[in-house]
Amino acid sequence: MARAKKASAEKKRSFFEDIQQVTQDKGFDRQEILEIVEAALIAAYKRKYRTTDNVRVVMDKDKDDVFVVAKRIVVDSVVLPGMQILLKDAKKLQDDVKVGDEIDVVEYPLEFGRIAAQAAMQVVAQRLRQLEHNKIREAYESKIGEIMNGFILRKRGETVYVDLGKVEAIMPIKHQIPKERYRVEDKIKVLLHSIEQDKGGGPLRVIVSRADRQFVQRLFEKEVPEIFEKIVTIKTIGRIPGERSKVVVASERQNVDPVGACVGVRGVRIQAIVRELGTERIDIVEWSADPRELITNALTPATPSLVKVDTQSREALAVVPDKDLAIAIGREGTNVKIASYVTGYKIDVKSESQFSQEMSSPEARKRLDEIFDVTVPEEQPTEEVGTPLTALPGLAARIIRILKENNIKYIEDLVSMDEEQLVNIEGIGRATAKRIMEIISENVEFEEGEEKEEGETQGAQELDATPKG
Repeated sequence: MARAKKASAEKKRSFFEDIQQVTQDKGFDRQEILEIVEAALIAAYKRKYRTTDNVRVVMDKDKDDVFVVAKRIVVDSVVLPGMQILLKDAKKLQDDVKVGDEIDVVEYPLEFGRIAAQAAMQVVAQRLRQLEHNKIREAYESKIGEIMNGFILRKRGETVYVDLGKVEAIMPIKHQIPKERYRVEDKIKVLLHSIEQDKGGGPLRVIVSRADRQFVQRLFEKEVPEIFEKIVTIKTIGRIPGERSKVVVASERQNVDPVGACVGVRGVRIQAIVRELGTERIDIVEWSADPRELITNALTPATPSLVKVDTQSREALAVVPDKDLAIAIGREGTNVKIASYVTGYKIDVKSESQFSQEMSSPEARKRLDEIFDVTVPEEQPTEEVGTPLTALPGLAARIIRILKENNIKYIEDLVSMDEEQLVNIEGIGRATAKRIMEIISENVEFEEGEEKEEGETQGAQELDATPKG
């Protein structure tokens, strides 16, 4: 008998120590765990006696012990085992007791047997799971959509497990960047994507992602102060993970170049993002309310020579130089697919030779004009006094617009300026100015003209700037 009691005591200690261990491992509050233990003991008591009306749980903190005290009425014959006790059994607990008296009976419900113990452990497991769910939601629900740093714990099948500190998150294959390698113990940046409940009421799953478009947006917000401060805004992002992303940006200030702000001096800002995304290409596209200009910008690195749009059907035709056709379409159509997504137009790309062949008849040109609505009226032809800026390859429509607003309408006007003069123009930053100078150097041939008429300074000569080719 004494041996049986000793074994029971060991069981009680083991159970309580297990609960304490859970408290330490999970970081739960001690009082919360004690409340769970109380509910479990009452559940075990009810499993055996079908009642809990006369029961209270006692927790002896000094002895680290917990038990149930049940009030029972002393009777000659027990009808309700959970509410009554035989006189002979009552006298073992209290000598002077008599029939009709009420006494306290101490019980350890976990000693009631396998079924009662299972009932108690089910309550413990359920309540602990709910407590853990609450802790996870409290710690991470407000951080959904943020980038977090973690470590790769392991990879099982196609799922990667990531340690975020307080929780083990999972990154399913659809949230991984294709061809990216994930090695155990490697540091990793991830987007906290969602918190999901397993089917059937299982544990919560914290889902992280590197393939979501928002991951790219958060990287730009981190690396580009103008975006974080909302001086430059991201209008939309199109992405095929591991292949290419297009980030459409607009400036809230006329003197801030949104593309230059994202690139940074010598490309330092964009390089940090590219390093994080590995082989994925990043195109920064300037936003425009004019769909033709937006489509032109979105098809970068190709530069269309003609864009026509139908605003009702949301379809567009882009004609590019023959050498740029493959670039405009991209590998497996990635470039034009993403451009279509960020512009909201279904874009059909053709080479200049294809377009010329298809439009060789007046009837075909007429049909084209009937299909595509030109949203911005064509400028009326005027007598040119110089070479238009549009003849300079690679010069973005936005830059042409800014230059024209500053009375720089022709290539001849532009080549007479130096980099510092360009930087002083509102809306053109240092990086953009350098790019303009490179475009001029690569595409403009300089020829000396005839000597000026008599009366001009002797030796003065005209500068004739002619696009190469």
